[in-house]
Amino acid sequence: MMSRKQFEELVDLLKSIERKLDTLVNFQRASMPKPKIPREEETILKLCDGKHTIEDMVNATGKKNSYVRKILTQLRKKGVIESKRSGEKVVHKKV
Repeated sequence: MMSRKQFEELVDLLKSIERKLDTLVNFQRASMPKPKIPREEETILKLCDGKHTIEDMVNATGKKNSYVRKILTQLRKKGVIESKRSGEKVVHKKV
């Protein structure tokens, strides 16, 4: 069984590793060429400001919910956006 002190040291070590990995990921992103974004994705990407939900994007673009979700998935796979929970809703933000 792990003591409280050992547990806290392990948590600190894991947090340190996480910070270093975040730094490496940011360096990797900075060195990679920006992905090409088709026009239909660009419209939705502009709404990825950390404030808009999928429903907001559907209303703003007039596109179907499934289409907006598909585009957001593609943008996430390209590493262009990330999705975060903000209170009760999920918002999307450019990376």
